[in-house]
Amino acid sequence: MGESRTKNVKRNMVYGLINKIIILGFPFVIRTIILYKLGAEYLGLSSLFSSILQVLNMAELGFSSAITFNLYKPMAENDTDKICALMALYRKIYKIIGIGILVIGTAIIPLLPRLIKGECPSDINIYLLYLIYLANTSISYLFFAYKNVLLTASQRQDVLNNIDTVLVIIRSIIQISLLCIVSNYYVYIIWNPIITLINNLAVAYITNKRFPNYVCRGKLDRDEIRSIVQLVEGSAIGKIGLVARNSFDSIILSAFLGLVDVAIYSNYFYILNAVGSMTSTTIQSITASVGNSIATESVEKNYYDFKRLNFYYNWICSWCTICMLCLYQPFMKIWAGVDLCADFITVILFCVYFYIGQIGQIRAAYATASGIWWEFRYLQIGEMIGNFSLNLLFGYFWGMKGIILATIITVFIFSFVGTGKKTINIYFQKGAKEYFVNCVIYSIATILGAALTYTICLFVHGSDFMVLLLRMAICCVVPNAFFLIVAAKSEIYRSYMAQFVNVIKIKK
Repeated sequence: MGESRTKNVKRNMVYGLINKIIILGFPFVIRTIILYKLGAEYLGLSSLFSSILQVLNMAELGFSSAITFNLYKPMAENDTDKICALMALYRKIYKIIGIGILVIGTAIIPLLPRLIKGECPSDINIYLLYLIYLANTSISYLFFAYKNVLLTASQRQDVLNNIDTVLVIIRSIIQISLLCIVSNYYVYIIWNPIITLINNLAVAYITNKRFPNYVCRGKLDRDEIRSIVQLVEGSAIGKIGLVARNSFDSIILSAFLGLVDVAIYSNYFYILNAVGSMTSTTIQSITASVGNSIATESVEKNYYDFKRLNFYYNWICSWCTICMLCLYQPFMKIWAGVDLCADFITVILFCVYFYIGQIGQIRAAYATASGIWWEFRYLQIGEMIGNFSLNLLFGYFWGMKGIILATIITVFIFSFVGTGKKTINIYFQKGAKEYFVNCVIYSIATILGAALTYTICLFVHGSDFMVLLLRMAICCVVPNAFFLIVAAKSEIYRSYMAQFVNVIKIKK
């Protein structure tokens, strides 16, 4: 079983990374074309409508996570009747969600002009454009989306990644060609709902071939439904908090400052999210295997694995944070131009935002796989209210910096400290002191590594492109050498590194 989990993690991670490179690389090219051929306002509109639709996506309420969690055990035991009953419930829920998004999304159309400060591009009808975005979101629920969980729960996230990779390539080639030929935003965006529908149909076909016995039939008893509802309630609160964290930023910026500032923010956030998506591939790859391990291994074994994985992941996040600090500005000057660059204080805040949001992800994977979301409900409500309130207050006085700072404060207090402590206490049944001490050590090492690396980067001069290349080389060597020296001082970290080397060796 352990070898199977390791094989699934490696496979999911490899295909997940390939998928992330594709789904981030092509949209980057598209954003660049839109920026230079159409203007920053179009990027602002895209970010605004995407954020609005993410708010509507709260209707999903975490049902997919709850169903996936409940599928781990019956799939491990090959309980076909239970799996079929869960799929029947999930299909019904997703139909209701898809229709609900259409209805609510249509109802807020009259509010759109109030969410945009200043003028929109003259050749854009914001109502028509919004309806295309709305169609894309509702289609993702109404047509066979419920079948995704079968592949996720069976530790075959790689299949979903491969489907997505192929379709993103096809869609992007079409969109890039059309943008270059006709420079029309409508002919670009209309392909999003078309490809979403094709994606769902492809997933449905493959799951039907792989799992012909798993059809939507049967019903769950009341106790099982009650258990799922409780999981959903906990997950839903967390999902709402995450939306409040990530989506309201663009909406509030648009209302306070206008579409150009939204475009600047979204460019920096796009890079932050791109790096975060690459690191989160690790989390997506191991979550199903963590769930399997929780179902089959002891708590002590899982706690040791948790500490080891947390060490590896924090190393990755620290390195990514340092790279962002040193490379953000030279990259932005080349890509978007000086006029669309934020100041260095904002860059630092984005880096802190990234680090605070990422360092707890291994802990979050264990919380998700163990199904203890309900225990976080008050913390997540506090984060949601606190983040929205501080966004409004800080955003009014300090604009973009205030909105980022508001998110940093609330994520640290409620998500990192609060949910971190509860996960260690509830699932691992231990005090959280060791976990937080380790995180403090990782954070100090990150700050020192960042100061050292950035100081060296300041001595690099030349053209923007040359500065970027030389700083990239410095970031590849200096932080990792520094972390190796720090890790070598600790016996337990040396043992983690030795295990990591053994894992990545190619078996002869």
